[in-house]
Amino acid sequence: MKRMTMDEIKAMTDDWITPATAASAMKMDPGRLIEYARTGQLPFATQISGNRVKIGRKSFLKAYGYQEEENRKTDRLELIEKELHTVTLLLTTILMKLDPEFTVYMNKKEAAQ
Repeated sequence: MKRMTMDEIKAMTDDWITPATAASAMKMDPGRLIEYARTGQLPFATQISGNRVKIGRKSFLKAYGYQEEENRKTDRLELIEKELHTVTLLLTTILMKLDPEFTVYMNKKEAAQ
Protein backbone atom coordinates (compact mmCIF):
# COMPACT_ATOMS: atom_id res chain seq x y z
CA MET A 1 0.00 0.00 0.00
CA LYS A 2 1.26 3.48 -0.90
CA ARG A 3 2.17 5.64 2.10
CA MET A 4 -0.30 8.53 2.50
CA THR A 5 0.85 12.07 3.20
CA MET A 6 -0.91 14.70 5.28
CA ASP A 7 -1.35 16.81 2.14
CA GLU A 8 -3.13 13.91 0.41
CA ILE A 9 -5.42 13.50 3.41
CA LYS A 10 -6.03 17.25 3.42
CA ALA A 11 -7.05 17.07 -0.25
CA MET A 12 -9.71 14.45 0.52
CA THR A 13 -13.32 15.52 0.91
CA ASP A 14 -14.64 12.71 3.14
CA ASP A 15 -15.52 13.51 6.75
CA TRP A 16 -13.93 10.26 7.95
CA ILE A 17 -10.75 8.39 7.11
CA THR A 18 -9.80 4.80 7.84
CA PRO A 19 -7.29 3.77 10.49
CA ALA A 20 -5.10 2.41 7.65
CA THR A 21 -5.01 5.84 5.99
CA ALA A 22 -4.21 7.66 9.24
CA ALA A 23 -1.65 5.05 10.30
CA SER A 24 0.06 5.31 6.92
CA ALA A 25 0.49 9.08 7.29
CA MET A 26 1.67 8.61 10.88
CA LYS A 27 4.07 5.79 9.85
CA MET A 28 2.63 3.36 12.34
CA ASP A 29 0.83 0.02 12.40
CA PRO A 30 -2.95 0.32 11.80
CA GLY A 31 -3.65 -2.27 14.50
CA ARG A 32 -1.82 -0.18 17.10
CA LEU A 33 -3.74 2.93 15.99
CA ILE A 34 -7.03 1.05 16.38
CA GLU A 35 -5.98 -0.05 19.88
CA TYR A 36 -5.13 3.56 20.79
CA ALA A 37 -8.56 4.62 19.48
CA ARG A 38 -10.33 1.98 21.58
CA THR A 39 -8.48 3.07 24.73
CA GLY A 40 -9.00 6.81 24.13
CA GLN A 41 -5.32 7.63 23.67
CA LEU A 42 -5.58 9.63 20.44
CA PRO A 43 -5.57 13.46 20.19
CA PHE A 44 -8.22 13.46 17.47
CA ALA A 45 -11.86 12.43 17.05
CA THR A 46 -12.67 8.78 16.46
CA GLN A 47 -15.92 6.91 16.10
CA ILE A 48 -16.09 3.29 17.20
CA SER A 49 -18.97 1.05 16.19
CA GLY A 50 -18.53 -2.63 16.94
CA ASN A 51 -15.30 -3.68 15.27
CA ARG A 52 -15.14 -0.61 13.05
CA VAL A 53 -13.11 2.51 13.79
CA LYS A 54 -13.42 5.75 11.84
CA ILE A 55 -11.25 8.82 12.28
CA GLY A 56 -12.48 12.39 11.84
CA ARG A 57 -10.39 13.75 8.94
CA LYS A 58 -10.51 17.41 9.98
CA SER A 59 -9.81 16.57 13.63
CA PHE A 60 -6.88 14.36 12.57
CA LEU A 61 -5.39 17.13 10.42
CA LYS A 62 -5.90 19.76 13.11
CA ALA A 63 -4.18 17.59 15.73
CA TYR A 64 -1.05 17.60 13.58
CA GLY A 65 -1.10 21.26 12.55
CA TYR A 66 -2.74 20.83 9.16
CA GLN A 67 -5.69 23.10 9.86
CA GLU A 68 -7.95 23.98 6.96
CA GLU A 69 -6.74 27.08 5.10
CA GLU A 70 -10.12 28.79 5.53
CA ASN A 71 -9.88 28.47 9.31
CA ARG A 72 -6.33 29.80 9.26
CA LYS A 73 -7.46 32.90 7.37
CA THR A 74 -10.30 33.45 9.83
CA ASP A 75 -7.94 33.02 12.76
CA ARG A 76 -5.49 35.50 11.25
CA LEU A 77 -8.24 38.06 10.62
CA GLU A 78 -9.49 37.73 14.19
CA LEU A 79 -5.95 38.21 15.49
CA ILE A 80 -5.46 41.30 13.33
CA GLU A 81 -8.80 42.70 14.51
CA LYS A 82 -7.83 42.23 18.17
CA GLU A 83 -4.44 43.85 17.61
CA LEU A 84 -6.02 46.83 15.84
CA HIS A 85 -8.44 47.27 18.73
CA THR A 86 -5.53 47.23 21.20
CA VAL A 87 -3.55 49.76 19.15
CA THR A 88 -6.61 52.03 18.92
CA LEU A 89 -7.08 51.92 22.69
CA LEU A 90 -3.41 52.68 23.28
CA LEU A 91 -3.40 55.60 20.86
CA THR A 92 -6.60 57.00 22.34
CA THR A 93 -5.12 56.81 25.84
CA ILE A 94 -1.92 58.55 24.72
CA LEU A 95 -3.87 61.31 22.96
CA MET A 96 -6.08 61.84 26.00
CA LYS A 97 -3.00 62.31 28.20
CA LEU A 98 -1.24 64.63 25.75
CA ASP A 99 -4.15 66.82 24.64
CA PRO A 100 -6.91 67.87 27.08
CA GLU A 101 -9.05 69.00 24.14
CA PHE A 102 -9.01 65.46 22.79
CA THR A 103 -10.37 64.24 26.14
CA VAL A 104 -13.22 66.76 25.86
CA TYR A 105 -13.85 65.59 22.28
CA MET A 106 -13.95 61.92 23.35
CA ASN A 107 -16.31 62.68 26.25
CA LYS A 108 -18.70 64.47 23.86
CA LYS A 109 -18.48 61.60 21.40
CA GLU A 110 -19.25 59.02 24.11
CA ALA A 111 -22.18 61.11 25.38
CA ALA A 112 -23.63 61.27 21.87
CA GLN A 113 -23.63 57.49 21.58
